[in-house]
Amino acid sequence: MLRQSLAILAFFAAANAMLAQTSLFVPRNYLKSYEQGTRSWDGKPGPNYWQNRSAYNISASIDPKTRRLSGEETITYFNNSPDTLKIVRFKLQHDRYRKGVQRSFDVAASDVSDEGTRIESLTFNGRVVDANDQNRSATFLDVSIKDTPLKPRSSATFSVRWSYTLPAAKGSARECVCDSTTFFVPYWYPQIAVYDDLNGWASHPYTGQQEFYHDFADYDVTIKMPAGFQVWATGEWQNARDILNPEYLSRWEKAHSSAAVISVFSEKELKAGWVYRNPKLPESAKLSGSSAPVSFRFKASDVPDFAFAASDHYNWDANSVVVDDKTGRRTFVSAAYNTTSTDYPQVAKIAADGIRLMSTWLPGYPFPYPVMTVFNGDDGMEYPMMCNDVSTAPRSPMTLTIHEISHTYFPFMMGINEQDHAWMDEGWAAFFDYLLSDSLSNHTEGGVRDYSAIAGTENDVPPMVKSRNLTTAYRNASYQRPSQAYFTLLDLLGYEKFHACMTEYMNRWKGKHPAPFDFFQTWNNASGQNLDWFWKPWFFDWGYPDLGIQGVIRDEAANCQVILVERKGNIPVPIHLEVEYADGSKETFHQTAAVWRDGKQNVRVACTEGKTVKTVLLGKTTIPDVDRGDNKWGKKG
Repeated sequence: MLRQSLAILAFFAAANAMLAQTSLFVPRNYLKSYEQGTRSWDGKPGPNYWQNRSAYNISASIDPKTRRLSGEETITYFNNSPDTLKIVRFKLQHDRYRKGVQRSFDVAASDVSDEGTRIESLTFNGRVVDANDQNRSATFLDVSIKDTPLKPRSSATFSVRWSYTLPAAKGSARECVCDSTTFFVPYWYPQIAVYDDLNGWASHPYTGQQEFYHDFADYDVTIKMPAGFQVWATGEWQNARDILNPEYLSRWEKAHSSAAVISVFSEKELKAGWVYRNPKLPESAKLSGSSAPVSFRFKASDVPDFAFAASDHYNWDANSVVVDDKTGRRTFVSAAYNTTSTDYPQVAKIAADGIRLMSTWLPGYPFPYPVMTVFNGDDGMEYPMMCNDVSTAPRSPMTLTIHEISHTYFPFMMGINEQDHAWMDEGWAAFFDYLLSDSLSNHTEGGVRDYSAIAGTENDVPPMVKSRNLTTAYRNASYQRPSQAYFTLLDLLGYEKFHACMTEYMNRWKGKHPAPFDFFQTWNNASGQNLDWFWKPWFFDWGYPDLGIQGVIRDEAANCQVILVERKGNIPVPIHLEVEYADGSKETFHQTAAVWRDGKQNVRVACTEGKTVKTVLLGKTTIPDVDRGDNKWGKKG
């Protein structure tokens, strides 16, 4: 009884300490992390912060004729938590195609099977796991280890052999059988789920909509394909020198230090058989007249996932870019594409320029990965060091390319729980793709996602509602509303302070799992001001942004005219006024959203002394407003 009372007192002490630092509503389940010291009220990881991790050694192959993927893996799992684990949860994300499993979107009946992922063998610390100790549900496989539980600060080894058939129908979410010999392969291996300080084992299955939440891991992966195929993947290619002929090896090596785009090989060269060394064939292959399969090996460290792609007829362009001026570190950038995709010859250069701008301007943090490959697939989807991007021809590929690559920061470098809080990464990617594309294209590319049309409707759900609970409201809560909040925040703080806050946030949580309050509190702390007045309406409240011009009056004492601006919505946005005077001159007035900090409903903007206002226009592209009918005053002419 005493222990229970002390626990209750500790809980309320943590709650009171937290609430003393914020006016935001803090769900009770978050408070335990402050009580346990895994997170701190100032936004820093707590003194007792921990996270688990894994090391994967994987070997896999694809039979192009049957689309059958077969793999074997050994996983070393490190339990860094203070808890003794009696189960270990695996994610079998291809089980989205298993009969009877929950899905956010329809899939083709031809891709659905009774088995989903076939688990052919499973061992724990060298012992076969009995079928009775395997509980398969949705896209999870829970392995009971209650007889020999995994103690805190210890590790265990799992070995798995599995296979499944790649989904071939068009529109298969985020993966691509692009043609009979071209594949983009994500969500493909049994992966240990996240066990964290907030929720224990991650419990939301992969249904096709909400995306990432993975632990950081090390990967050593070998992909075996028939002769004539090239493989691109997460990580750095380890055995290029064993596979490429000298001419193509030289091009590949030169591209690692070249700012100019180099063709590693063309479709013609690949199909002609000039690219690869002649493999040493076993006698059985010689007798059958076939070529031996080729194994491509990749390594990656401290990444939350691994994806790969393969084709026997794609072009490969590559270059590199300096991402850290202090060290000279470069990132190797590739575009792999079908000859019919007429926009893709631009992609390697766009990707490199975008990565450079990400490293030096927004977010203004050195790009963390040594490799980035944009693969010509059928979607717009990000993975660590890989993108599956559809051709956008005849439109420019710039915005899509930059959006997907910018995800390198969120949710990859920062291990965001995108299944719960997608606005913590998709909102940033939408913010980056507009500003970076706009900058790189001299203001001809990039677009702001329209929030005004949906703002204040029943589908405008506050972003703090968990993403896993959203369907029709998901995209707005993940992309439109938060990206507009970030535009407003940049305007509010100014670039220098904004960048300092961003850098501090990244330094604190790089390689970790930040939750929403870690974000809010870090920016409060780093900015030196309490921004709760801003966070609450933008992320917690129902509402909408709406400003209007009430009129223009004369201030006789100041000998000037004054524009009256009314705040009709509860979400704070900047005041941006473009004024034309009767003498033909023009003037712009701008006040950040801080003008509404104290809850005022009206603001008076004084114009230049002695001038007569002819017209006024309120607003701009990055400022949402649900009713622009009252954003103009006066008449032209």
